[in-house]
Amino acid sequence: MITTLSILIPTRDRQRQITRLLDSIRRSTGLERIRPEIIVGDNGSADQTWEMLRQKSAEFPVPLRPFQITAPGKCRILNEAIRIAEGEVLAFLDDDVTVEAGWLNAVDNFFSQTSRMAAQGTIRIPPEDLDNPQIGRLVQRFRTAHHLDYGTNTDDVPSLNGANMAIRREVFAKAGDFDIRLGPGASGTSEDVELAQRILRNGIKIGYMPNAVVYHELDHLRLTEAYFKALHQRQGISRLIYKNPSTSRIIFDLCRVSAQYGFYSMFGGERNRYRSKGRLYHYSAMLQAKLGIHGRQPPATQDRACVRASGLR
Repeated sequence: MITTLSILIPTRDRQRQITRLLDSIRRSTGLERIRPEIIVGDNGSADQTWEMLRQKSAEFPVPLRPFQITAPGKCRILNEAIRIAEGEVLAFLDDDVTVEAGWLNAVDNFFSQTSRMAAQGTIRIPPEDLDNPQIGRLVQRFRTAHHLDYGTNTDDVPSLNGANMAIRREVFAKAGDFDIRLGPGASGTSEDVELAQRILRNGIKIGYMPNAVVYHELDHLRLTEAYFKALHQRQGISRLIYKNPSTSRIIFDLCRVSAQYGFYSMFGGERNRYRSKGRLYHYSAMLQAKLGIHGRQPPATQDRACVRASGLR
């Protein structure tokens, strides 16, 4: 068993979802043996989230430590949670997932039995959603629903998804904290991807925990053209912030993906067409922001569907 484990969860205006998540952790096998601390950061909720957290903290079977930050930004919450956490390993969960019964044991076993410093867990769509063929088709078309499963034979992965990941505390001393310019409440996305890139640049491999499974609630707003467009626009804005490519490079990439989109619209399948369409939105938003055409405000703040679906904003 690892020495100590902290579970870090950011939330805002999601009383129902965070209640479901905490209840699933409470049912986890190994809870009394591992006894993780659970740190939940409330980013200025206007619903009953904070009151619920205070009530649960008084009767939860392991330490539940809620705190509040009103300044908007998921990364602000995460950085403060890292600062106050006492665990050797920090496990990160989004507030709209539930953990499978064996998730806690899987995280503990992974870091007890390997020398990995960071790891990605499995993210699945609830099976009942995929029972609907139409939902399955939309999930495959847009790829905007959280789903990540590399299978049981994968050792290392190229990035991180913050809905279910775990990192040893010492990694942050080397790679730095989350970039507060990114993520919900700021640029809208990519805070986990950018952190993963810094981790890899520091020579730290990212392992894979296939048995650490969570189920991500499927918001049907994600399965729409409007959300697909706004998500890729947000990714373009975010990448501009932390990559800062030149204007000429953005124009080159925009021309390249425009040609790809034209080709796949005539000759390609749906998956290739939507992949290139997403990149078209991505680079178009990046160029507009670079040139200051619409300012630097992330498109997600202008799209009501995306705002509702993103939870933290």
